[in-house]
Amino acid sequence: MGNFPYDANKPAAILFTVLFGLTLVLHIFQIVRARALFMLVLIIATLLQVIGYAFRYLAIINDPQLWSLIISQVFIIVSPALLAAQDYMIVGRMMSFVGPESSVISHTVITKLFVIIDIICVITQGAGTSILSGSDVPTMDQVNLGRAILIGGLVAQIVSFLIFVVIAIAFDLKAQKTIGAQLNQLRPLLTAFYISAVLIIGRSIYRAIEFGTIDFGSEDVQGYLWDHEWPFYVLDAVPILIATVLFNVVYPAAYLPKKKGVRMDGTVEEPRKHWWSKAPEKRSTATSTTTSQDIILGRV
Repeated sequence: MGNFPYDANKPAAILFTVLFGLTLVLHIFQIVRARALFMLVLIIATLLQVIGYAFRYLAIINDPQLWSLIISQVFIIVSPALLAAQDYMIVGRMMSFVGPESSVISHTVITKLFVIIDIICVITQGAGTSILSGSDVPTMDQVNLGRAILIGGLVAQIVSFLIFVVIAIAFDLKAQKTIGAQLNQLRPLLTAFYISAVLIIGRSIYRAIEFGTIDFGSEDVQGYLWDHEWPFYVLDAVPILIATVLFNVVYPAAYLPKKKGVRMDGTVEEPRKHWWSKAPEKRSTATSTTTSQDIILGRV
């Protein structure tokens, strides 16, 4: 079995390397074409998946050293946290585009706060995974520490993302009242975000249960989710692939302006001196005949 407690599937590792590679190439093409630099985090997250599955294949073919397994585990586990960070940025851009009157909390505060939390989750999950995978015969103290750190990072990600989803729903409902039918032009992007959020949260719950139910104290590591390969692909690989491809199909740059701070009504939000400071007055940059589509396409 080598590096895995089961006869790991080589074609599956190759398949997901290729699939994530294809969506990565398409994302790069889309970001270059649209000059949507705010989508760079998605590129990084998808690249980590490609590398993760490529190194999973190396680990499957009984690489005598653990470095391929460690890279695979760390990259595949932390990548969804970066996808969550991209979701935060996309919703923050939507809030900015619609205007502060439709947000329960400043979009600047929300984006920075949750991205910072997500970075902490990434570091925590990576550290926990490294401790668990970094030794041929880890001590029980190392195992318990690594598992506690990893599960803590996963739970923190789940809780923070759930809170963010509640804030996003509140924004959605309030925007329907303030701008009405105009919100329909963002509806595909909001729907893509909701689906992405459900997939990422579901995957994180699976991972938390997987590591929480492992009995490292037994002679043979026990735990159904750990000892069988199909849950990994069905509950981790497939959901994250769908969450990634979603933003190929519903590409945010097609719905949001290239310039940060541009709003639906043709005004531009002046940058704040500090991200926690009061929003400055907005200034007009367009005539009354300017449409939000013009703004998105960079015509103003």
